[in-house]
Amino acid sequence: MSFISHQLIDWHKIAGRHNLPWQNTKDPYLVWLSEIMLQQTQVNTVLPYYKKFIKQFPSIDKLALTNEERVLELWSGLGYYRRARNLHKTAVIISKNFDGKFPSSFEDILLLPGIGRSTAGAISSIAFRERKPILDGNVKRVFTRYFGITEWPGKLSIEKKLWDLAESNLPASSKNIHTYTQALMDLGSTVCKRTQPLCDKCPLKKQCISYEKDLIHEIPVSKKKKSLPTKEIFVLAINSNNHFLLTKRATNSVWPGLWSMPEVKDFQDTSKWLSKNLQIKKFQIIQDGKHKTAFTHYKLNIHFQYISVLSPNQGKIEKCKWIEKKDLNKTALPTPINKILSFLK
Repeated sequence: MSFISHQLIDWHKIAGRHNLPWQNTKDPYLVWLSEIMLQQTQVNTVLPYYKKFIKQFPSIDKLALTNEERVLELWSGLGYYRRARNLHKTAVIISKNFDGKFPSSFEDILLLPGIGRSTAGAISSIAFRERKPILDGNVKRVFTRYFGITEWPGKLSIEKKLWDLAESNLPASSKNIHTYTQALMDLGSTVCKRTQPLCDKCPLKKQCISYEKDLIHEIPVSKKKKSLPTKEIFVLAINSNNHFLLTKRATNSVWPGLWSMPEVKDFQDTSKWLSKNLQIKKFQIIQDGKHKTAFTHYKLNIHFQYISVLSPNQGKIEKCKWIEKKDLNKTALPTPINKILSFLK
């Protein structure tokens, strides 16, 4: 057994987390759900969503039988909505091809939508006690600091090196693999944090190169930042009798399948859009505003116009629906759009 695995297994018994709702279980459904929700999201944020999901969908078959719209509604506010869509797709596949039972084969798990090598490794080791490595963001930080790796961990050659290290430092047997996997994630999340790491509490500090050479705050090395382009969009926050008009985003656009506000080329088209889609010519512009957000590859300025209309055509509008203000929190909204509507409420 390596120094890392030996130390972490012992450390976890004393200092690791043991009371999270997805721990102390071998149910692969619960493990899978937690792993997907925890991708790029903090534990405290995930907890209420996880509990809500389990209550609504206590089994994979229950999740498979619902529609994507309902899944997105429950996911609203958690962000990275592709995870929710892949979650539903995977449930349908498992229900259809595996009789509702989560596959135990690592190779089968890896083929499921939204599951990469690290997530598959976590599910295999925790739920099925397989000796499989993981390499999420927390684990990358632990390994780059421990081994003193001074290159960006996202670089292809460095990532391959990290996977080799993850493999070579697994426990010798599968007996404690689930404990070791959880310990690695716990150490990165609670001790070897990106900022203000708690090195005095770390069981690996005696052999940690970054600790020895005082490189803790330089490692892991960040990717060199490129200047991001900025895009502008113009949306209409149309209010009538405490209802907002929302439109469903196209599947090939940003926020696919979510509900947003109608979009126009610019606000000179506001009158034309209202006349064409709501058959009204009289309206009141209450407020103009702008909300800034950012994605991986670009920044986005959302210009919004808050409009009040008295008697719109309440008939069916293609890909649109009126949502009462009190029901907005139950609707699958992109986080920036939700923030704008919450501000306007």
